[in-house]
Amino acid sequence: MVNPVLCIAGPTASGKSSSAIALAKSVGGEIINADALQIYSDIRVLSARPSDEDMRVVPHHLYGFVSGDVHFSGGHYVRAVMPVIFDVLARGRTPILVGGTGLYFKSLFEGLASVPAIDPSLISEIDRQISINGIQSVITEAKSLDPIGVSRLLGEDPQRLTRLLSVVKQTGRPLHEWQAQTRPEIPESQAMRFVMMPPREILYEKINSRFEQMVEQGGMTEAMAVQKRYGDRTNLPMLKAIGLSHILRHLRGELEYARAIELAKRDTRRFAKRQMTWFRNQCAAWETQPALDIAAISTSVRAWGAK
Repeated sequence: MVNPVLCIAGPTASGKSSSAIALAKSVGGEIINADALQIYSDIRVLSARPSDEDMRVVPHHLYGFVSGDVHFSGGHYVRAVMPVIFDVLARGRTPILVGGTGLYFKSLFEGLASVPAIDPSLISEIDRQISINGIQSVITEAKSLDPIGVSRLLGEDPQRLTRLLSVVKQTGRPLHEWQAQTRPEIPESQAMRFVMMPPREILYEKINSRFEQMVEQGGMTEAMAVQKRYGDRTNLPMLKAIGLSHILRHLRGELEYARAIELAKRDTRRFAKRQMTWFRNQCAAWETQPALDIAAISTSVRAWGAK
């Protein structure tokens, strides 16, 4: 029988990548990115992408393959990831999807809506609205047209707010109504799904130390390269990388260095808290563990393959 599709979700800095590598070594797996920031080629360090050494040890897919100014939706992700999953399975290997972007997993297990193509000029108009009037203006308009859709978002996400607003303005129907007419890309019966949820105090300590390491290991240089390539554009999709936006503000003279680091840590902790709430609410059927039991999961995967 074909191998299962393993899914490892969880908040930032919860240990997903290292757990996935250990699991891949144990079961003959290949790691597939399910993080909306680690797709971007410009921010390897500040998105906490796996290292070159990690990628040499275990095959990794869909990391750093999109330019930082490209809007990459859940639909783009599904169309990119499904051929990779099928290829890994066809070679008798185990696909291991790893990341903190819950909406990617949601798209795979609940399906994608067949929304008509959106006029690019409408998307550009909303982007300009964000640049000129700020994200709150879009949130206010989106709440008036699709309050249910806005309530399901994880924080102030310009890309997904643009999606919500453009769909309802062009089609006259909110996105959640389109999404109600979907079918899953991956049947739940074909997957083993886990959410990593460490104790909050441990997670927050790791977030603080990891961000300092990211800056020391090239995060500042990376941000300078982004500024040189893209200037002071404020609507770049990759700016959802919290540390990047803070360092860019420092480089523009808007924040002292120490204050930028302090705010980046604080906002990353807040983001992790929102992620934990989202996963508890949206992934109730997934198995939640503070740290993955690699041995037990490996045994289950081998038993699955022997059916």
